[in-house]
Amino acid sequence: FWLVYFLVNTLRMALSMHEAEQLEMLPRRALVCVVGIALNIVFHRLLRRMDDSPLWLRVQAVAIGAAVFAALYANVNHFVFYKLYPSPSMVADLIQDSHGMAIWKIIADTAVSWYFFFAAWGALYLALGYAQRANAAERAALEAIAQARDAQLRALRYQINPHFLFNALNSLSALVLRARPAEAERMILNLSTFFRTSLATDPVEDVPLSEEIRLQRLYLDIEAVRFPERLRVEVDVPADLESVWVPTLILQPLVENAIKHGVANSTAPVTLTIRARPSGDGVLLLVENDGPTVAPGTPRNGSVGLANVRARLLARFGAAADCNFGPRGSGGWRSAIRLPIERYDC
Repeated sequence: FWLVYFLVNTLRMALSMHEAEQLEMLPRRALVCVVGIALNIVFHRLLRRMDDSPLWLRVQAVAIGAAVFAALYANVNHFVFYKLYPSPSMVADLIQDSHGMAIWKIIADTAVSWYFFFAAWGALYLALGYAQRANAAERAALEAIAQARDAQLRALRYQINPHFLFNALNSLSALVLRARPAEAERMILNLSTFFRTSLATDPVEDVPLSEEIRLQRLYLDIEAVRFPERLRVEVDVPADLESVWVPTLILQPLVENAIKHGVANSTAPVTLTIRARPSGDGVLLLVENDGPTVAPGTPRNGSVGLANVRARLLARFGAAADCNFGPRGSGGWRSAIRLPIERYDC
């Protein structure tokens, strides 16, 4: 501001004064501007000390401070131009203006003009300070929301592993009771690999669909020990969708549900299929089985795992994702997840 004031005032004076006097005015004007900058800095430091004070008190400080600094500036301006380095034209103007007006009135008239500058500057400082505090509060609120969402996602993700572990241990117990140690050992190894892999991923991070499918294959290898004659697995994922990123273990409850209500309740072989298909600007993930059809409204429809999936999708994507499930027309059960496509190709 002071640089602009210096340049504009210099141009204005150049149009109305002789060149010789104008050159003489430049150092004086520069000196006054430097003093004005110094006063502005002091004003700023004083207001900074009151940043934590109530707004009404800071407004009063601006009103009073603007009057004080405007008066100081007016006195400095008068001293430099009319006392320290007076020019003939400025002295003539002063003599003409001072007829019937005391010097202090001339200084006061200058101070009034500059009061509005200092007051406006102080008001701008208060406005910028308020905006800064509002932005900081908004950032803190957004950070708190993000942390709460991450905490919710972590809690929902960690609900999966205990449920799966409970089912896996029951299956392992059944193998031990049936004296099938080789199958039990294989299941323990698969279980160890599954948990080591799944727990190594951050619950709030996404994984490529190919990695999610790999985790589900590990899980299905564990269940294949339990249902060697009844469980058949098919995976149908196009190569161009393998790089799509999905929430880690988002398919786990759907696959568990298909095993529990499709394979476990059937005496005949059941094919469990995992598919991925493009769907508009997103991707559709399907987990299907051709086992016994379960009518809607049964306890299966209120599965905790499926509710968990819906909650995770809502927390992660909002309305951009959804999860639906129900009986297939040709028999069996279908669970579907629709996600927006996100790729992080290097």
